[in-house]
Amino acid sequence: MQGSPKKWVTVLTSSDIKSTSAQAKGNEPIDEAAYFASNLAFRTYAYKENLFVELDDLVSQSKFFDGLIIDLMQTGFTLPLETLVKFSFYAQRLLKPQGVLLFVKADGAITLTKDDPGGGLTFNTYDSPFGIFTRHPMLADYVCATVAGIDRRRLQGGGNTLANHILYTSTPVLTTKGQKAKSEYTVAAPHHWVIQAIDDYTTIEVITRLMESHHRLAADETMRIIQELESQKLIFPVFPRIQFLANCYHNRKPFRLGRYMVAAGIITESSLRELLEKQAEEGWGKRQKTYLGLLAVRAEYINNRELEVLLDDQYLYGGYHKKSDEKTEGYGNNVDTIKDSIIGSLGATDPSALLQSLAAGHKTGILTVEKREKSFIVSFQQGKPVFARLNKLKGYDALQEFLTTWSDGIFVFRDKATSQDLDNTCALTKPLDRMLIDAALSQDNVSKILSYLPQGRSSILERVDNFESLWSKLSEQDLKYVDNTPVTEEDKATIAKLATSIDGFSTLDEAMKSQEAWTSYQILKAIKLLIDSSLINIQNASLLKPLSIFQRIATELQNTIGQEENRELLISSLHYVHGDSDSASRFIIDMAGRISLNLSKVKHSETSLSNMILELRHWMEAYLVYCKKKIPPEIVDKIIAGVINSEVN
Repeated sequence: MQGSPKKWVTVLTSSDIKSTSAQAKGNEPIDEAAYFASNLAFRTYAYKENLFVELDDLVSQSKFFDGLIIDLMQTGFTLPLETLVKFSFYAQRLLKPQGVLLFVKADGAITLTKDDPGGGLTFNTYDSPFGIFTRHPMLADYVCATVAGIDRRRLQGGGNTLANHILYTSTPVLTTKGQKAKSEYTVAAPHHWVIQAIDDYTTIEVITRLMESHHRLAADETMRIIQELESQKLIFPVFPRIQFLANCYHNRKPFRLGRYMVAAGIITESSLRELLEKQAEEGWGKRQKTYLGLLAVRAEYINNRELEVLLDDQYLYGGYHKKSDEKTEGYGNNVDTIKDSIIGSLGATDPSALLQSLAAGHKTGILTVEKREKSFIVSFQQGKPVFARLNKLKGYDALQEFLTTWSDGIFVFRDKATSQDLDNTCALTKPLDRMLIDAALSQDNVSKILSYLPQGRSSILERVDNFESLWSKLSEQDLKYVDNTPVTEEDKATIAKLATSIDGFSTLDEAMKSQEAWTSYQILKAIKLLIDSSLINIQNASLLKPLSIFQRIATELQNTIGQEENRELLISSLHYVHGDSDSASRFIIDMAGRISLNLSKVKHSETSLSNMILELRHWMEAYLVYCKKKIPPEIVDKIIAGVINSEVN
């Protein structure tokens, strides 16, 4: 209980942290700066009588921490009540939002967590230290490094907890910022590997297995990276939700969606009040928990997929599956009926079944379905759909797009409601059964076209160099699509515009999003026409894999060379190969020596994918030559062989 506080760091990273607990038990000092490099601040103290004097000093210096660890390995949990109250005082003044004050010993842990935006603290106890690391995984290595007697084996041995189950079955969902980082390859390895595995539907358990099998990344390392992505707001909060859900499930306590979003750190108390006021203004009842989620989507606090995940959590852990009076037959368990309205999630029912159910019920009103940035609106009169709109698509095209391509989203049907977004340009003239048949045929053709592409919507296409001249000649002819419908003159102009987004780097899905005035089926027909006419090529090569290999090799060599020198070698070799040219500006080397791609500059450069891969290859070859001048060549060759073999396997 004596001595000064243990070493502390202001940063914690997930990059190549190895053998931390082993070093903590030896006599050699821990080079924490070599292990931790992010923006999280932790500090560890052994409990002693004069500890509060040192905490007072931190308060006077206006210090703030993500974690304060109190080592109770020698004393155990024999703290007087007044001492615990004192600690809560310091926790309120020293912890950042979502920060944690951790009392830890070998067989348990106590936490005071600053989860309450109002300033209060959440008190939790754990039978194993592992429990707190499920909630705060980035604490794990730091505690192992600074608290003797806590090691990896003890942590991994305590994993059969409800909190651990909730964590591993959780689904991380990308924010808008995260979607951009994923598509533009701006995140360096190993974070890059993890964010590429996040598709808004894959659970953390599956992601950790993928990282272990494909990149030999340990599960706890993957967990730390996921929390870093969360702290950078690339994914919606995952870890703050764990203890809230576990407590509600244990106590069989239902919870409202708004309260859940506050506990998860998605919105603040003031934001929740604003949403509730907006809900009241629109005249909805007090029990509109799902509709509150739609208001949160419109306010851009969450997206549609995150709302679906939150509703599933509420259904599973909040006990709503036991409330049979809130179920609506024909729509599945994710549907609530409030007064004369129906609210639910696609997935529990498909688009055609949803429309047919409203038709069979002779409903009159407005059906709205929302997902991400898209909103589908259809008006029913006595069970007949009479107007429809989906962003810029109107009438028949809007309904066909919805039926053909939508499989998820949150829907609301408001009985007797009207919409100012619908006018005569959105009119539907065909009966519903005829439109359903048309949609089924279109969906079948969409599947056939996508099956022709090696990676479906993720396929990368590139127009030929002399596209404009070739298309100019071809468009003078009478053309037909794959379904034998004619290509009109208006279509030809749109196809020429569509081709500008087919640059060899964007996916087919990205190209389709660039044409909001056409349905997905129309775009796919045009793509198939251009492929069959040899005006665009399917790229079998990918920049992602060689970039990932280069990142892994550079990371492995950095462990031997050192971060600063490795970064200098990367910069020197890039300059040697590409100088101050535009090619050099398309690559990024961050302060930690991690490499990535400035995809925005790549797309504006109009260079081909093949040229980009060649530029990257020349840089990597020069970098390896530079490395072999600094360390024995056989070490470099061994690292290269190890990375390549792991990619093959």
